[in-house]
Amino acid sequence: MCAQTEKAIELFEDNFPGTAVAAFGFDNAPGHQKRADDALSARHMPKFPKHWLGKNGKCKMRSGVLPNGEPQDLYFPEDHPDMPGFFKGMKKILEERGFTEEADLHSECPQFKCAEQMAGCCCRHILFNQPDFQAQKPALVELVESHGHIAFFYPKFHCELNFIEQCWGAAKYQYRILPLTLNEAQMEKNVRACLDGVDLIKMRR
Repeated sequence: MCAQTEKAIELFEDNFPGTAVAAFGFDNAPGHQKRADDALSARHMPKFPKHWLGKNGKCKMRSGVLPNGEPQDLYFPEDHPDMPGFFKGMKKILEERGFTEEADLHSECPQFKCAEQMAGCCCRHILFNQPDFQAQKPALVELVESHGHIAFFYPKFHCELNFIEQCWGAAKYQYRILPLTLNEAQMEKNVRACLDGVDLIKMRR
């Protein structure tokens, strides 16, 4: 999805070079809410230092933001005498943020089902509620905004607000009034013809 969006951004900027800002609307689907591989996430963080490449093992997690606004590297430097390149762990991360007492709490409540939304009951929940973790955006939004454009998600289950659903509905209407197809090749031909039948004027309407 990000690769397709990148192409759409390139097309827009080729046609409107530096003269307009695009607004990209996406379905409110779980897949579209996926965060980048290096996104901040407290969900799978170990409590203590270890070799750890983020929640999916693909790359190091990006830096966080300390309460004073300075960046917080979540990994020890490569020249660290004892733990070169190690992930710091939740305890150390919390201590650097001023949560010295809370850093001694247990890693996580059973099944991460904490008693209250803003509870300070476990290390994971405290990090989960930190402003930089709460402000983490989906990868699609980060991609669009990195190019200076706007990204938004349609409300769930409101296809009447979704441009592509309107186009798809018009194409399906045309397809349903056609005679019954006899084979796959004829079906593909009819589908393509119905999609092409939703012209630019109809899209704008």
